[in-house]
Amino acid sequence: MSLLHRVVLPTLAVVGLGFLIACSSSNNNTPPPSGGFSNTDFNGTYTFSSSGSDSSGALSIAGTITACGCSNGQITAGTVDLADSSGATGPVTITATGSGYKVNTNGTGTFTVSLPLNPTVQYQFAFVLTDAAHGLVSEYDENGTGSGTIDLQPSAVTLSSASYAFSMSGAANSTSAGPQPLGTVGGFTLNSSGGITAGLADFNFGATPSAGLTLSGAVSTGTGTAPGTATLSSSFATLTFDVYAIDATHLKFIENDSKAVLVGDVFSQPTATIPSGTLAFTMAGLDSSSDPMGLAGTVASDGSSNLSNGSVDVNDAGTVDGGTNPPTPASFNGTFVAQPGSNTNGRFFVDLTNFPGGTDFAAYPSSGGVLMLEIDSGLGAGVTSGVALTQNSPAGLVASQGYGMNLTGASTSGELDQIAQFNTTSTKASGQLYQNNSGTPTSNSFSGTITAGTGGAGQIIFNGNSEGAFYYGVDSATSLALGIDSSDVSLGLFQQQGSPSSTADVAQRHLAMIKAAAKARANKKKKAAAVAK
Repeated sequence: MSLLHRVVLPTLAVVGLGFLIACSSSNNNTPPPSGGFSNTDFNGTYTFSSSGSDSSGALSIAGTITACGCSNGQITAGTVDLADSSGATGPVTITATGSGYKVNTNGTGTFTVSLPLNPTVQYQFAFVLTDAAHGLVSEYDENGTGSGTIDLQPSAVTLSSASYAFSMSGAANSTSAGPQPLGTVGGFTLNSSGGITAGLADFNFGATPSAGLTLSGAVSTGTGTAPGTATLSSSFATLTFDVYAIDATHLKFIENDSKAVLVGDVFSQPTATIPSGTLAFTMAGLDSSSDPMGLAGTVASDGSSNLSNGSVDVNDAGTVDGGTNPPTPASFNGTFVAQPGSNTNGRFFVDLTNFPGGTDFAAYPSSGGVLMLEIDSGLGAGVTSGVALTQNSPAGLVASQGYGMNLTGASTSGELDQIAQFNTTSTKASGQLYQNNSGTPTSNSFSGTITAGTGGAGQIIFNGNSEGAFYYGVDSATSLALGIDSSDVSLGLFQQQGSPSSTADVAQRHLAMIKAAAKARANKKKKAAAVAK
């Protein structure tokens, strides 16, 4: 979905983006501009990640920055990891000279990190704050594109014995056919020394699954801005990562061994069960023809073994719901079973009927939602990953509020990443957009109309019916979004903004990015971004 006029460049093909949130609760959010964000609200050490593409294919970035919380917007410290198909770089210590940030009244802004590479490179990111501790980010320079999240790290993180689940996606590098899409989900328990016990993992490499593999290794966290490390070993591969922590329940992993370009999130696993109730979900991936595909909808879970009354909208390579007019979601159902039966890792095998995104999935519940990966094999298999999370009432967009938005679009010509802030009435939305179209950043205002449906769902249309999205409310603060523009595929999130100085307007908020791999279609010269403070 393009909210601005699309500039088609002969660059990359990327698939869509999904997001997840843990159970958020009631909130007392105050919409901007009455709240009035400023540079002083961006204060402390933040952990961020971005997944997207550059001229060589998949691109992953993760790291920390320390913001001064002062009027002149200084970034005083930080560490960044970079990975694409040409290799992994990092951790690299940020140079304070040339690094900085700017927060606008509505919570949007940019931050720039200067990396002492050869030559020095500056990466810039657009962001929208939902409060002082949380936000959505998108790469906003000519080095590449990508989207992710940013969260305040209150203090250095120490892990204790606990169970975790993870989801990561990207591409594997060393293949005769070039980079191929790669996704993985899994679960493990850490012992007191950080060693992995009772670990299981599933992989999907270019539509060839490796399911239910025994996982071993270790995880450590760093101190403040310095990352820790992790090793995940299975019969698929031994992969190493740098670890950037938010807190003891939420970690960011970025691969550092140049075998693949993987980035993703690790969440605590307080319970090894599939929740009951209505689940909202979003999925992204490549279909069996390697075209980008986004799916979103709802399904009812009995918490025991059955999924029923499923409804899913699909944007497959720009065709929404198979081209029906009006768009008509598909109906599906399914079952799930703990596999293996001991279920110490919380792994479930999910079997779906009439679901357009695949049949067989591995699923791991976590504090960030149920993390899923397609494990179909044979003719017609694809690469799809996503999340499902419990829907709480009331759900959907609320009038007279401010929202942060992140959307990632994809077409055969390139990737489109967008960050925005918009304010609502009962029927209207208007705001400011930062867009990076295949390495061409632009900014503009936009307006649209909101049509609420039933069950927290609805539709938002931008720019005079030329672009839009279906949304699916998780609660009153969060809605998942599926772009319905015919020119590309996009998935994303609308997150209600809280008061600028608060760090907990929405309880236990966790966001993670689920994104399948990029495949390079043509090369584009990298250019260093200019500092904008």
